[in-house]
Amino acid sequence: MSSLQKIPLYLFELMTSAKSFKDNPIIGSKTLNRCGLHVLRMLLSHFVMRIRMLVLSIGISAEDRRCFFQQGYLLKEDYLPENDFENLENEIRAFDGEVREAKQGNTLTQRAVLSPEVLAEYPEIKKTLFSKHFQRLARFTSGHMRDPLYYLEEIKNEYSSGQSDPQKMFHHDTFHPSMKCWLFIGDVAENSGAFTFIPRSHRLDWKRIKWEYKMSVVAQDDKNNMHARGSTRYSDEDLAELGLSAPVEFTVKKNTLVMVNVFGIHKRGDSVGKSTRLALWGDSRTNPFLPFPGVGGEYANKLQYHFLGLFRKKADEAAEKRGSRSPWAVISNDKK
Repeated sequence: MSSLQKIPLYLFELMTSAKSFKDNPIIGSKTLNRCGLHVLRMLLSHFVMRIRMLVLSIGISAEDRRCFFQQGYLLKEDYLPENDFENLENEIRAFDGEVREAKQGNTLTQRAVLSPEVLAEYPEIKKTLFSKHFQRLARFTSGHMRDPLYYLEEIKNEYSSGQSDPQKMFHHDTFHPSMKCWLFIGDVAENSGAFTFIPRSHRLDWKRIKWEYKMSVVAQDDKNNMHARGSTRYSDEDLAELGLSAPVEFTVKKNTLVMVNVFGIHKRGDSVGKSTRLALWGDSRTNPFLPFPGVGGEYANKLQYHFLGLFRKKADEAAEKRGSRSPWAVISNDKK
């Protein structure tokens, strides 16, 4: 009876960014996916998102448009003038706001939310993220007028006991184009878990469509929980079948900006011993079926952080009732 009552919700989710084969029996239906449901959602979302990106490409150089559409990422070294970056770095390393931490295998991910209230105390960070050029790039690559959710992020490889980090397996985040970005505050060395991306893997050629079709029919029962919930994992055999180019590891100097379509296949790179990387990090995932690029502005930005705060509070309360650690637990800030 409970499942029957949820059918309207399951149907509604078909036209949203919902991706879990495991949690939504319609999205995960073997019968419907044999009939092409997953492939249809994927093709439609890519078509709509491309139109939205084109609408928001005004003011973006032809080279940047071509690179993002063809390769799936933008990379801009020495993004900020030297003095501006020095001021930004100093402000970030003196940051003393709330920091939360997630554990995935032997990796710790620490993030501080950069809400409007927080940014009021950090003018250099605010100036960087809300400069006209940065906003144009973010809106174009995310296909939406609303600003991404921004954080300070520090990845700490091999700082925790546990199995291997699940983010170090090639995957894509969801079935439709979405954007993540990094402005690196420190150099990213080899063997330090550098972000790794397979160029052109965001494109829907015939091989990829066939692979996605076969995957969708069996994904609901996959033993890998992340895969079953729509964050699709790729084995070496899968990558060979797709015939993709060699991955690019972003071992870059500080003051490098990277913006990526994370429908493309990517992972956190391998690491040797303890290592860290620090960045301004942005994440944008919106409803890919809406034919217009949404609404931006100060109110929309404040609203998304308000809902993020409610979500975090609910997760904290649930963890406290269980007597366990919240997935994103507040930790002491040792001043990055």
